[in-house]
Order: sequence, then structure tokens, then C-alpha cells
Amino acid sequence: MATPSYSPYTQHWQLDSSVTFLNHGSFGACPLAVLQKQAEYRRQMEQEPVRFMVRELEPLIWKSKEALANFIGAKAADLAFVPNATTGVNTVLNALHFSEGDELLTTNHGYGACVNALQWFADKAKAKMIKAEVPFPVSSEEEIIDAILSKVTSKTRLLMIDHITSATGIIFPVQRIVSLLKEKGIDCLIDGAHAPGHLNLNIKDIGAAYYTGNCHKWICSPKGAAFLYVDKEKKHLIHPMVVSHLYDQPIEKERLWSSHFFWPGTNDYSAYLCVKDAIEYLDTLFPGGWQELKNYNRNLCLNARAIIAEKIQTELPAPENMIANLSTLYIGKTNPSSYGFNYLHPLQEDLWNKYKIEVPVFVWSRKDPRLWVRISAQCYNSVEQYKYLGEALASLLESSFAEYV
Repeated sequence: MATPSYSPYTQHWQLDSSVTFLNHGSFGACPLAVLQKQAEYRRQMEQEPVRFMVRELEPLIWKSKEALANFIGAKAADLAFVPNATTGVNTVLNALHFSEGDELLTTNHGYGACVNALQWFADKAKAKMIKAEVPFPVSSEEEIIDAILSKVTSKTRLLMIDHITSATGIIFPVQRIVSLLKEKGIDCLIDGAHAPGHLNLNIKDIGAAYYTGNCHKWICSPKGAAFLYVDKEKKHLIHPMVVSHLYDQPIEKERLWSSHFFWPGTNDYSAYLCVKDAIEYLDTLFPGGWQELKNYNRNLCLNARAIIAEKIQTELPAPENMIANLSTLYIGKTNPSSYGFNYLHPLQEDLWNKYKIEVPVFVWSRKDPRLWVRISAQCYNSVEQYKYLGEALASLLESSFAEYV
């Protein structure tokens, strides 16, 4: 099988034409024009470091933050830039104070790094981490809500959930969940790593106490740009993990909380500055701007999952209303496996070594181990690439199914 071409939109990226890259969801991919803008910020920084760092950087940070705030439905003063959503989660958990016997609730769909963080802070406080078992495949939002509410008790102090689940690619009904938990006096921390640039996001309307999301994924900024949102009623609880110069400075009251996160120390802050540029640039790719881009990607993903499901004769694990640009498809039951952050399943390695296809294949979950493949859909991908993946999977599974499961 010949390697299929990307879509014409690939001209905006620097992707390797010899690779079928179907994993935008993991680390994103930054357009060339945005990387060029980052190079210009870096040139200015090195041309005159003091001028850039002391005189120019903070106003540029606020301009980028304002653009992000307008894009995600928040106020700039309620946002702090952080390097990634995992740091956002850790910042919140580090600042909150839990007690022995408290229960910190999450789900079995949680992102591994953040679930580990929740477990660590629970252990530190002699609290308990509780996992709600949300089914997958899943057929309705009610299944998610019921699973979470079934684990809420008088001891629940915090709920941490994904907005879009990393492994399974499901959109959780976070606004409904937050509202139901608020009625019980329980705050929510939303891990929205995949949501910005993926969904029509209005953080204020969601109503969570804490929300963190990445910019490098679907906004397509350079790596190392994310944000933490904290509701104004909770700001007094949350502080940066690195306390630095601006802690004792006379700063306008509205900007005070966000400014405490501005300068954790000398660093290359160009990725933060490029969030504004990425938002503006991707808005130009389609005549209908961001909304047309989001619609295009979602339709591409729905089409792609149908193509692959037919090729490998598998059922679709979630209804269309719970899917956007990510979709996970069932391959077969398997045995529990020991795996870590850098583990690559043999099927994933064969797709790479034999077909130059980059797509994640993994075992989920440990209680009921099954093998899954997760596709991403970004506008640079083509329908032909998903047909190619489907054919490659069908061929490998037909010849070597027992080796993979």
C-alpha cells in the first residue's frame, strides 16, 4: 500500500510527508507561521535581553492572555499561563488543604499523570482517592453522571474530571456535572487538556471552580503553553507553586492574582506569547474561521471512525454527540499488561515499522483489559489516511491477531 497524502491544509504545517500522522491529540503540531513568530520573539529576547524581559514581556503576556480569554469565555485576570495542564492540576492540588478521611473523587477515564497527582496529594493528607467507574463503551451522558453521583458522599471534597477524556476521547457533560456537584457544596477541577480549540468553550458558563487546558494541542501553539482558570471566589486559595518577585508588589487589585503567576523565574516565555498568534492564524485557514475549522475536524473524525470501524469490523463505542476530533475504537480483549509512560504496544510499533503510521494503541482499562486504537482528526489529515490505517489494521489483525492480544 502506498503512503497516502495529507490534505492540502498540510501546507501550513511542517509534517513529514513520509509519515501518516494521526495523533495530533497527544502533543499537537504547530503551524510554520506561528513557529516563525516564536522565532521573532526569541530574536528580540536575545537581541536585548533586559529590554525584552523587563520592559516588554509583561505587556505582551497580557495581550496574549486577553486573546485567550476572549477565545475560551473567561476574563484575562482569572487566567494564569502555565506550561501544561498537568502543571495546572498540580497547582490546584498543591494549594488546597485536605484532611484525613476526605474523599477526592475522579473517574476511571482520568489522565494518568493527573490521577497520579490526585493520589499523591490524597496520600499526603491521609485522604482517599475514589474512582467512579464510567462505562466504556458508553451510550449516554446519563451513564457518566450516574456513575459519578453514585460515588459522592458526605466526605467528598473535590471532583477532578476530564472535559474530553484523553484515552477514550469522550466529551463529558461537565456543565451539568459541575451544577449537580455545586448543589452538594463540592468544587470541581476540570482537566480540559484537549478542549481549547477543540470545542466551543465558555469556561464562565461551565461554572467550575478550577479549569486547566492546553494551548499546544488544538489551538496549535508552540509546546509549553497552557492555562489555569480559577473562579474569583476561589482565588484566595490558589497560589503559584513557585513564589517569586511579584508577590509583594503593588499591583492593580483585579490583576493581582494572575500577576503572581507571571514571573516564576528566567525562562523562554515565547510559547505563551504565541497563543495569541496561534488563535489569530488558525482563524484564517477557513472562510468561516474557527467555527468552520472545528466543524471540519469533527466531521472528518466521524467519517474516519466509521471507515476504520467497517474495515476492522468493530462497533462504535459512543454516540456522535459525545465525539469531536478524537475517537477510540475497540480491537479486542487482551490480558493485563504492565506499561508506563513510554510504553508502545506491539501493534502500534508494527503500524509504525511496517506502514509509517503514527497512532496510539493501548490497553484500557486494567479491570477489564481491552485493546484500543485512538485516532485524531486535524484539518491537515485526509480521508485517504484513515482508509490506509483501516487497511493496515485489518491486515495486521488478520495475520497476527493472537500476537497483539
